[in-house]
Amino acid sequence: MNLGTSRRGGGCRPVLRAAGCWILAGAAGWLAVDEAGLRAQPSQLPAIASQLRHARGQHVVPLYRGWFTGDDGRIYAAYEYLNLNADETLHIPVGPDNAVAPGPADQGQPTWFLPGHRHGVFAVPLPAGSAAEITWTLSIRGQTLRMPSNLGPLYEIEGLVNHGGSFPGNTPPVVRFAPDGPAGRGPAGVAREVDAAVGQPVPLDVWVTDDGLPPPPDRGMVIRSLQQSYRRGDGSATGLTVAWTRYRGAGPMSFRDAAPPVEASRARTAATFDAPGRYMLRALVSDGSGFDGCCWTNAYVAVDVRPAGF
Repeated sequence: MNLGTSRRGGGCRPVLRAAGCWILAGAAGWLAVDEAGLRAQPSQLPAIASQLRHARGQHVVPLYRGWFTGDDGRIYAAYEYLNLNADETLHIPVGPDNAVAPGPADQGQPTWFLPGHRHGVFAVPLPAGSAAEITWTLSIRGQTLRMPSNLGPLYEIEGLVNHGGSFPGNTPPVVRFAPDGPAGRGPAGVAREVDAAVGQPVPLDVWVTDDGLPPPPDRGMVIRSLQQSYRRGDGSATGLTVAWTRYRGAGPMSFRDAAPPVEASRARTAATFDAPGRYMLRALVSDGSGFDGCCWTNAYVAVDVRPAGF
């Protein structure tokens, strides 16, 4: 089988192409593919998953989310990735195997790749007045994949406001690292730098506000398709969520709570590092509306960790 990709609804997903084999055809049962074409088969054949999953040993696919115009008037190209491993996290340092071009190889991309599809991970600002295409290259285990940007109108996303849909005017959460600190919203987000020592917990507090869209599901009613679409079918999902992950840095580290609740507009947690080095952490702040172009915000914290006692 060969693994390819298809686009649907502004995102990318893996698909399987088969020749001379069995493939799953949804509720219709199974189809056999041979030189005579597709042949319907009895539905009592053994059922297997419609997608092959590998725990380890696979590579990472760079994905292009689309482009948007930022608050500063510049064009941003938004990227994400698909780690084809179900369990394995991969580290690909910035360099020939993990580069954005043209320009410097390091343009803010991750080096730590968690399993599965990770949405809206980073955005690259293009030079002011530029409409040049850029390309993100990832190489691992003998596989080199390149994902170019595309600034055509079909690839424009509503990174900072939902102009249509069920809740027009919906905007990403506004995120700060202090109550009166600089604010960021959207895929480009907000960033800060801190110093720390090995074994010393690093506070990771963010202050989050939003416009109230989409509204929480009405618990007194059956969840209608509108609510299900915007809350991804989860009737318990209300308000804002914050999810911390490692973004860069190869040493062992941990979060006190990787998904701290937002209470009184503040989400509090901490990270502890077990080895010195340069790390970066990412908080994905969502209003629950998904990743169809809007509305989420990235917050990045770069941490320089020195040895204990220094």
